[in-house]
Formats: sequence, structure tokens, C-alpha cells
Amino acid sequence: MAANVVINEYNGLAPGIRSNKTAGTIRFKNADDANIDLNDPLVVPGSGQEYSFEKWLRLEIAGGAFTQITNLRAYSDGANGFGAGVKLWHAVTGAYTQPVVPNEAADPPQSVAAGSPVENMSDFFTATQGSPIDLDAINTGPFTDGSPFEEIGDFLVLVMEVEPAAGNGVLAAETLTFAYDEI
Repeated sequence: MAANVVINEYNGLAPGIRSNKTAGTIRFKNADDANIDLNDPLVVPGSGQEYSFEKWLRLEIAGGAFTQITNLRAYSDGANGFGAGVKLWHAVTGAYTQPVVPNEAADPPQSVAAGSPVENMSDFFTATQGSPIDLDAINTGPFTDGSPFEEIGDFLVLVMEVEPAAGNGVLAAETLTFAYDEI
């Protein structure tokens, strides 16, 4: 039997409320929650940019039989399908901090949370299968326990940016892929 690894979104005060997003949707909005609804939408600004709350994601072993998991990574398809005026930024960190809206005067986004390691974010769509985001550089593997609820690797932090050139309405979906090696 293979490892059962899930993707969790974390919201709220540390240690955070976990919501399983393995086969689900992550909604970028002006609220620190995992709800998939039309509440708290991002608004197309007249000038500058508007940022969503940070979305904190981390892998978790939820059971299964395996020897070890290593080489955790994440990537996009390399093409921004959100359209003009919409960007998606990412950063990696080893410890959770309550999600905030980054400083909207900074471009690219920089966190306003005291002591937050999320600064100098990078364009998510430059992370591809051939050049993925490393998710075990800080919290390194191999991960061998297999106990349910064992969090593994680093946090992937995402922020959506909306600029004046963006259109109104709900955006098309994009795919975020998590991968790892298992023996």
C-alpha cells in the first residue's frame, strides 16, 4: 500500500486550522479562511495592486505503508491562465505564521506580519515540473514515520495579486501540482 499524503490549507492563529484541499479548490480572497464561496472577493483596484490573504499549504502523511518520502516539490504548468492583471506569487517557509494581507505598497508582495519570513515572493508560474519549488529545504526528509497527521516538509505560501488591467468576475481554474518520491 502506498503512502496517503494530503494537502492542507492552514488558517487562523498558530498552530492553524487545517482544511484538507487534496482534491479541492483554494480560493484567494480578502479573508483568512478556507471557505470556497463568493464572500470577501478581491476587487480590481483603480491603481496599484490588491493582494489576497496569504494561503499557507503543507503536505501531511495521513497513513499508508511506505519506507520513506523525499524530494517534496510543487509546480505550475508554466502558463498564467488567470489573464492580464492577475499574478500569483509564492514563497517557502519552515514555520507557520497566521496569514495576513501583504503590504499593498510593495510589489512583489512582502508580508506585514511581525517576524514573518514571507518576503521577496517569486512568480509562481516560473515554477514548472523541470524547475519546481523545493518543499523540503528547511524541514528536510526523509520522512519515514507514516503516522497519521504527520506534517512533512515546508509551507508553500501563495498570494494572488490583482492589478487595474484585470477583468471582473470569477477567474478560470489553474492547477497546482505537488510531487514527492516514495519508496
